[in-house]
Order: sequence, then structure tokens, then C-alpha cells
Amino acid sequence: MNTFAPRTSSPLLPMALLLAACGPALADGSGALMMPDGSRDMYVGAAVTGSSATDDGAPRGAVLRPLLQVQWSNGVFVSASGVAGMHLSATPGVEYGPLLAASNARDPEDGRRLRGTRRIEGSPDVGGFYGYYLDERTRVSSTLLYDTSARGWRGQLGLQKTLPSLAPHHTLTLSAGVALASGTVMDERYAVSFAAGGARDYRPAGGVTAVEAGINWNWALSSKWLVNSAVTGTRLGSGPAHSPVIERRHVITWSSGLGYRF
Repeated sequence: MNTFAPRTSSPLLPMALLLAACGPALADGSGALMMPDGSRDMYVGAAVTGSSATDDGAPRGAVLRPLLQVQWSNGVFVSASGVAGMHLSATPGVEYGPLLAASNARDPEDGRRLRGTRRIEGSPDVGGFYGYYLDERTRVSSTLLYDTSARGWRGQLGLQKTLPSLAPHHTLTLSAGVALASGTVMDERYAVSFAAGGARDYRPAGGVTAVEAGINWNWALSSKWLVNSAVTGTRLGSGPAHSPVIERRHVITWSSGLGYRF
């Protein structure tokens, strides 16, 4: 079942948070590597994630998620979170390339607040990513995906700032971003029909789906092992927030995990 907002980045979140400070955050298209031909960079691990709300209005407890992510020297990357893509840029500080992302299916019977909503098939979404480093600690990132189920567009624009090291082997990164979606994507995820059993009729327009801000703490235990913890606060846009599907406009998401680099 989908989380509280269209997943412009959510499927990428556990791995991106776990790896952002110690290596390439491959899942969101960042950190292309200069790798020897035929080599690979691989992470495995597990993360405990949780959220203060889901789209059926029920509190969500902690969930243990396996992590697996690989990038090859030709720029291709894949992850167990359902993301695949390829780095095409050879220019330092610039990243771009195609992106393929899995999209969760959803059924009106999945939760009491989903009554009267549309069934979502969960077909893969296609698009691309672009990133630019303003300096060695500041990065602008963006993604644009075509939602094949809703037949519309959704995207995200974000800013990440890594703070000066507070202690050896520890890194703190601040982030902020905005997610947007077209009217067809909003309609598929947040529209409700009274005739189909919903609380009332509701159809949102396209626009901002969410504004997010977060903090990420990375602790490199060694050259191979990494512990990462992160907290993100989300304020839903007016379209999602006014839908009967949504119980809470403000949501806190957290993640803590352990990864091993091969």
C-alpha cells in the first residue's frame, strides 16, 4: 500500500539516507563515481523505518527493510528499493541520466480511509534525474518521472547541505525539498467518490504534493561499515491535505540502518 504522498522519492528513502554520506546515493541519482572498468560498488544492509501516519490514517510502527544497491563502472545502478538508472555525465559536479522506478499498487480495500478511491496498478514509472553541486558540500537535485498508471507527471526538487565535520567519522547533512504532481497523478492518489463508498466527493488539482525538510547523521564505523540515522518532516500540499484519504497533514518519517560496502 502506498504511503501518505505520491512516491516521488519515498521508495528511494531508506537507501538514500543510509548511503548519502559515505558513498554514492545511487537511488536518487547522485554521486557518480570514477570507477575502474569492469568494477562495481555494492552496499548491503538493513534499515528500520517508520512514519507517524499512512494513507489509511493508522499509525505506522517500525519496519525492518533489507537494503541492496549496486553501481557498475559503466554508470548503471540498481537497488532493491525498485530503482534503476544510469549516470551519463562525465563532467565533475554535474549528474544526469535516465531513471526507472517501481510504483506501489493500492486497492480501496487496503484501509478504511481508502474507501471510494481508485485502484492503482503500480506499473513502473520512467523519467530522469539531474543534479548539480554548487560547491563540494552543497548539492541541488531533481527528478522527473512519468507515472504510467496515472498517465501524468510527478517530480521533485531538493537541496542538500553537508555541514563541516563535528567529529571524526561523523557527518551531518541538512536537506529540504518540494514534490509536485500533475492533476492526473493527484486524482489517482487523492480523489474520492461518494458513490463508490467514500466519505464525500473530492477531486484535487495538480500542484505541490509535499514540502520536506530533514536531517541526516552518518557515522562511519570503518571503511566498510556505516551507521546512518535520519528524520524528515513533511507538510502535505493543499491538494492531498484536504482529501478524505489523509488524516494528518504533517508527518514525521525516520530511518536508522547499518550498511556494509563491498
